[in-house]
Amino acid sequence: MHLRRLRVTTLLLLSSCAAAALAAEDFRVRYNVAGTLGGEIFATQDTSGWIGAVAYTYIDGRKLTGADGRELSITTPAGTLALPAPTPAALYPAYDAKPVALQTSGHASVAVLALGYITEELYGGGQIIFGALLPIAQNASNVMAIAASPTLRWAQPAQPDDTTKTLVQSGFDAGYQDGLSAQTAAESGQTTGIGDIELAAAWMIRHGPWKFRAGAALVLPTGSYSATSRPNIGFGNFHTLRPELQATYLPSAKIALSGKLIIGFNTRNKDKQLKSGDWFGLEAAAAYMTPIGPVGLHGVHVRQYQDDENNLSFGSSRLELTGLGVFFTTKMPVMDAIVTLQYMVTTSSRNARHSNFSQLRIIKQF
Repeated sequence: MHLRRLRVTTLLLLSSCAAAALAAEDFRVRYNVAGTLGGEIFATQDTSGWIGAVAYTYIDGRKLTGADGRELSITTPAGTLALPAPTPAALYPAYDAKPVALQTSGHASVAVLALGYITEELYGGGQIIFGALLPIAQNASNVMAIAASPTLRWAQPAQPDDTTKTLVQSGFDAGYQDGLSAQTAAESGQTTGIGDIELAAAWMIRHGPWKFRAGAALVLPTGSYSATSRPNIGFGNFHTLRPELQATYLPSAKIALSGKLIIGFNTRNKDKQLKSGDWFGLEAAAAYMTPIGPVGLHGVHVRQYQDDENNLSFGSSRLELTGLGVFFTTKMPVMDAIVTLQYMVTTSSRNARHSNFSQLRIIKQF
């Protein structure tokens, strides 16, 4: 299996979409948490020119997690129920705050088209690669609010009579549940469209058994997005600058180890003035070269190190997510292209979309 014509670098920093709503700017970050490291880490650095890549990711959204790692919940506020005139305000019943569990599910299909160019000239002993990514996604989500209606507390136990209290409670229950359904309906649905475009550049060099890559990507708010309804394809009306540093070690022709550090810097969302906290990510992969191509294990960990600002619904809402998976890479002689299959499972998450990811990507040099 020869991977001499393969180039991976920034071409495979593919965006991902999933299912449900809000925090850490929609409970996700602008990074491919399905994993970007695969059997391509065996690739050499001895060619230049144009490269095209296509990736398809299916995301099976299992749940939306809160700060405790369990399914997300919200709290409806306490209040007083106004009754029709001429009932005096002193007789209005009150109700307490109530926790509401949000059961979420969904799926997304994301196709990413990528184009890159690798310079023939060397700069500081290494080559420079320029790349651009265009995601196209279909995103579907369903959110259900599960909670018993609060029990009304009456100021005067003897007033009104029991029959009236029962009727008022019944009407309040129906209105409370209708209100929850209306809120979750705005978070549910299906949409298709173009996502946020990435522009990237990187410098890469090889020294003995080591390969290094340093670069950055700028993500633009080009995807379809609404601040008042969901689901969305785009992340929001803000930009993300994402520096990255990757090191790969090949102790032999059959073993490759690679690690990556990623940092995400977000601007403020101009549509709702929310600034999702900046974050960092770590990614690692280990692969073994079989007669038909590399197989290996990979993992991703992403965490916000800053609180969200002006997140009126969920406060600081720091996202944290860890995923583990497997991959296989091989060459398709007919297409003269490199194909990678991978599967990633989210093992733990907080304030994040807890999902499983299946990805196919194809890379071809022209």
